[in-house]
Amino acid sequence: MTFSQTGSAEFAPPSPEPPADEAALVQATLAEDPRAFETIVRLHSHRVFGFLYQFTRHRQDAEDLTQQTFLKAYQSLHRFDCRRPLINWLLTIARHNALNHFRSARKWEEVPEQTASAAPSPARSAEEKDLSENLWARARRLLSPREFEVLWLRFGEELSTEETARIAGLTQTHVKVLVYRARQQLLKGTNPP
Repeated sequence: MTFSQTGSAEFAPPSPEPPADEAALVQATLAEDPRAFETIVRLHSHRVFGFLYQFTRHRQDAEDLTQQTFLKAYQSLHRFDCRRPLINWLLTIARHNALNHFRSARKWEEVPEQTASAAPSPARSAEEKDLSENLWARARRLLSPREFEVLWLRFGEELSTEETARIAGLTQTHVKVLVYRARQQLLKGTNPP
């Protein structure tokens, strides 16, 4: 994520370079090396944005919350535990930002999803849309916001149960229960009564 002269965020694809040692990047940022934090943003902005987009279903809100997440991360970097994955810490900050956003706006309503352009073929596009969008749209419709959040962290972000629990502020057992309930609810939603 880079900032233009107008102050808006521009999301660039992750760089092809291998991930740098996160602890070294954190230490360099704390030593006031601006390139180090730019590297952190470049490495993790897509995952943070994707996570926030799943919450908001609105691109502009997700972009704004992503900027807030990295701003808060920069301001609190001295509290980061370098023994833990940086992305988990960033997603925890992002989650808090999203929850605060919804509390202040009082909106958990569904916003129509923006469709992707340029599909490889109509058949492939229809298949991918049916498999992915329908599953997550059905999950959003049938599950509570908390169940959806846990399911997205666990399977959409492909985090472990432990990482999901840490980010969501739950115990691992609670995460497992929510995932089980969500799966059962999704199965009920696909079977006719």
